Amino acid sequence: MKIMKGTVVSKRDGGKNAWMTVRPDKATALEENSASKGVSIDNTVEVKYVSPYGGGDYAGQVTMPEFNQQILYCQAENDVEKTYFYLGSIIGPTFEDQGEDFATRTGDGIPTMPHDYDDYQINNQSMSYGIQTPLKQQVVLQEFRGLKGETPVNSKRVRVKSSRGHKLHLDDSTETKKVNLASASQGAGLELRDRHGDNDPSRSPESAYLYGKTDATIRAWKGGLKMSVADGKNLQILNNSTGGNATSGTPAQKAADFGNIQIHTDRGDIVISSAGNGVFIDCFGGDPDAGSGSSFQVRSQNKIHLYSSNGIDLKSDGPVNIKGSSVNIEGNTIDLNPTASIDSSFGIRNTNANILQEKTENAPMHFFKGSLESNYCENSSGRNNDSRL
Repeated sequence: MKIMKGTVVSKRDGGKNAWMTVRPDKATALEENSASKGVSIDNTVEVKYVSPYGGGDYAGQVTMPEFNQQILYCQAENDVEKTYFYLGSIIGPTFEDQGEDFATRTGDGIPTMPHDYDDYQINNQSMSYGIQTPLKQQVVLQEFRGLKGETPVNSKRVRVKSSRGHKLHLDDSTETKKVNLASASQGAGLELRDRHGDNDPSRSPESAYLYGKTDATIRAWKGGLKMSVADGKNLQILNNSTGGNATSGTPAQKAADFGNIQIHTDRGDIVISSAGNGVFIDCFGGDPDAGSGSSFQVRSQNKIHLYSSNGIDLKSDGPVNIKGSSVNIEGNTIDLNPTASIDSSFGIRNTNANILQEKTENAPMHFFKGSLESNYCENSSGRNNDSRL
């Protein structure tokens, strides 16, 4: 079997049977011509593409070499039709001087390698295998085996990248073990960590991280949507916006555009329940634009109901105002301005986070200051078990 070298000049196979037109290199053409094969420097030959895998009429692997790519091709000794068959492409080829017949060639055009540039640098090992299309779509299998300092490391990953730079990385490396799906700018993506985790302390093993530089939307069209912690830690919904990315406009327009959290339903109920320490709604700080501290309001276009099985306490350091078309108060006893102070009957519960902070820092962490602070009644162990609660 004789192996020849040539350059692809056309892949326009009218019969769609994986043929390509190849111009033999000068030395090949001269040798063929001297053997009376009827091939000259100006002639071309038709070369049949050969795949490493074929699966009948509807399956197979096809990665035909590109125009102006230097290849090796051959003829099989037992082929009576003397067909030329494709053997492989020469990566980073060095073309022979073809003279005036190849004056239209502008250069070798050595392509950007579709694999890792660090390949073969450690113990002459092959550490990546890849394919890249002319429009820069790429699949790379990386298997770096070397040293980081004096520590042996291996960087095993599969990288899939689109022409615009969207990426899918499957990492099984010494330092990073995750699945990473990211946009071209890395501004939006999804990371899935395996049970070994990695060196990033902000990511737990077997965790998921969905992020977006601007907006992120999770939507269920025809079913339910559930967020739950089965048997783990806390569930947090945070909005830490400062207004730096809010829509420009008047202070009122900006205030409506950032920092807010909305829970809404068009039909049905909104239920907030706790079987633990309690439900806390805290308002604190101040609004620089409004000029006052935040407040807690319950608003209803129907009635407001407040019920309790074990008493209702109302206490304020400021005035308490009650007004209605009629005010009805009923009780077994009604005592206005009692002679004995009722202040000791009020009990204020602390949150679990504040209780922990108190025990850690050995200092009271109470939401209220002033006269209300004396009504906090967690015991010496920090738990909320006072009878007033």
